[in-house]
Amino acid sequence: MGLGFALRRLVSIDVRSLSRVTLYVLSPCLIFSRLSQSTLKADDLGRIVAFTLVTTFVMGVISWGTTRALRFDQGKESAFLLATLFVNAGNYGLPLNLLAFGEEGLARAIVFFATSSFLVNTLAVYLASRGQAGMRESMANVFKMPLIYAVVAALIVNFGNLEIPGPVFKPLEMTGSAAIPVMLLILGMELSQASVSEEWGTIGMATFIRLVVAAGVALWIAPLLGLAGVTREACIVEASMPTAVMTTILAVEFDARPKFVTGTVFTTTLASIVTLTLLLRLLR
Repeated sequence: MGLGFALRRLVSIDVRSLSRVTLYVLSPCLIFSRLSQSTLKADDLGRIVAFTLVTTFVMGVISWGTTRALRFDQGKESAFLLATLFVNAGNYGLPLNLLAFGEEGLARAIVFFATSSFLVNTLAVYLASRGQAGMRESMANVFKMPLIYAVVAALIVNFGNLEIPGPVFKPLEMTGSAAIPVMLLILGMELSQASVSEEWGTIGMATFIRLVVAAGVALWIAPLLGLAGVTREACIVEASMPTAVMTTILAVEFDARPKFVTGTVFTTTLASIVTLTLLLRLLR
């Protein structure tokens, strides 16, 4: 992030082109290579997927209710939902779960990340594009996202116990491994242009919902779905992450108030140092 921040300050960079490389190539390769090799049991996998979907739905109701109460227009509503619904489950959540809960936590975090990424590349794409496009065009944009097909292909390979030849899998794995550092570079580049002062009140509200309300929702829903042990801990931590880096990429791609979204990513990322430390203390 620091390198990306400094680079854009010193050099003229076309961030949108770099974002497209991540969106259409690097992220799909990452999801496919990780999810196709997962060894989780079907029961655990199903509970994690259900937890991700239910928490996102509940957060969606809360966030949408907030936008209605404040009478946001459609563009601002879409940006607010982007900032509060979708979490940085990959380049922040994966290493944090690995350090906190070991390889078992990482395995569960990967499933959450894959499900969350699927939502980002479907629901988030729709929300980002509807601010500038109609219903039909927004839905068409969803099916242009290759990550949807990467998830489906990975599940077929995993559950079908299919063997991918090394000369095919290794390049995909290597390409996918570039996704996380490039996402961080992009975030740093966008943060170099970020301005919280323009909409600090709305950004502060989005930050509170994303970090505090989401943690409360996750703590409430986890036992209802029967999550226990490291599965419960990893899922709660993932659901309490700051705003996803990918929302910045989507906001830039579809011009969905990128300054507001990037400001929220910036604020939630900094504030999460405190909130996630407290949450880990509570869970341990």
